[in-house]
Amino acid sequence: MKVSLKEIEVREMELEDLAAVYALGESVFTADKWPSLYRTWDEYEPVGLFHSDGEFCLVATYRDQLAGFVLGSLIDKRNSAWSYGYLTWLAVDPALKGSGIASLLIEEITELFIRAGARMMIVDTDADNKPAIKLFHKHEFLHEDRHVYLSKNLTGHPGYQRLRGTRQNQRRTRKQDD
Repeated sequence: MKVSLKEIEVREMELEDLAAVYALGESVFTADKWPSLYRTWDEYEPVGLFHSDGEFCLVATYRDQLAGFVLGSLIDKRNSAWSYGYLTWLAVDPALKGSGIASLLIEEITELFIRAGARMMIVDTDADNKPAIKLFHKHEFLHEDRHVYLSKNLTGHPGYQRLRGTRQNQRRTRKQDD
């Protein structure tokens, strides 16, 4: 769906927006798409950022409905003159992708970080998330730092199997007792 950016309102997130922000994030940041992120989307993400850095939590609305959001935080490093704006989460309703809403949200949070004294803005995404990387490059996030992120699936570990077997046996015992 194409929308005019003139119809998009960007504002600071309010308490009443949390449920819709969470629901959109839940639909966009699914475990099947991004199963090994070092940071995962859950109900604590929008609540925590809203509580700690609410001024860097923005929503975009279209016809009084949530169209997208950006959540960020300001990081002050001790013993450093540098402050960093960290764009932590960015999502747009899939029906409205390609409408410029993500760019609008990035521009708004960039201005907020500048006014707050940030000298640098950082964002990260999965290396396979080509649309996000393209979007961030468009907004001059150009200095890619590579790091190695390793994960280990514990479901095959004997300790996991032992614990899981114990829990399943406890459930069976409870059901038999009922």
